[in-house]
Amino acid sequence: MSAPTDGPLILTTGFSVFPGAPENPTAWAIGELERDGWQPHGARLATRILPVRYDVWDREFLPLLAEQRPHAVVAFGLSAKANGFTLESTARNQLGLGRPDSEGTPAPSARLCDDGPATYASALPLAKIAAALTHHDLPFAPSDDAGDYVCNLLFYRLMAHLKAAGVPAVAGFIHVPYLDVQLAHLARAGLATSHLQTMSQRQLMQGTHAILNAVAGSLLERNAASEQMT
Repeated sequence: MSAPTDGPLILTTGFSVFPGAPENPTAWAIGELERDGWQPHGARLATRILPVRYDVWDREFLPLLAEQRPHAVVAFGLSAKANGFTLESTARNQLGLGRPDSEGTPAPSARLCDDGPATYASALPLAKIAAALTHHDLPFAPSDDAGDYVCNLLFYRLMAHLKAAGVPAVAGFIHVPYLDVQLAHLARAGLATSHLQTMSQRQLMQGTHAILNAVAGSLLERNAASEQMT
C-alpha cells in the first residue's frame, strides 16, 4: 500500500520486551503496521518500536520527535492487568523503585520531575476513540493510572513536552493486554498465565486501526476548523 504524501503525520510507538515480559504485543502490532504499509484515513503514519529503558525519553523519543515533527503521537504499551484497550487519561509524576529496565538499570528516582506537576492529562480524543472501539465491538476501559514503570515515564515526559512546546497537538498513551497466541511462550518462560486477559491478533490490529483513524479524524477536524477561522 502506498503511503500518502501529505496530510497530518501521526507517530505511533510500541515497546520491546522487558523483565517479566518476554513477549510484547505492541512490538508485534507496530511490526504489522510496517509490514502492511497501513495508513490512517487522510493522514500519514510513522512508527517506531522503543526499548524499555529509563533513558528512553532523552535517548530515543525526543530525537524522534525532532526528526519526525508529528502532528499527533499515539504511544502503546503492554499491561498485564489490561482486559482490553486501556485508555489512559492521566500521566503521573511517579516511578516505581525496584523494577529494573531491559538493561538491568534501576529506576533513578521515585519522581520523574522534582518540580513538575503531579499529573498531566492525555491530549488524545479519548471519547472518539472509545466510540470507534465500541463500533467495532472491541473491549476497552478508561484508566486514570498508567502505572509507575517506563510506560508512565514516557507518557508523563510526552505530555510535559506537549505542555511546554505545544507540538504535537494530540498525544497520549494506551495500554493493551497480551495476545492469546503469546500465552504459550509466557508459560514456557515460567510465568503464571491463568489470570491474564488477552485479545486476538485480529482484535489488536482492528483496534489499533480504529484508534489511529479516530486520531486522524480529530486532526482533520481541527485543521478544517482552523481553516474556517482564517
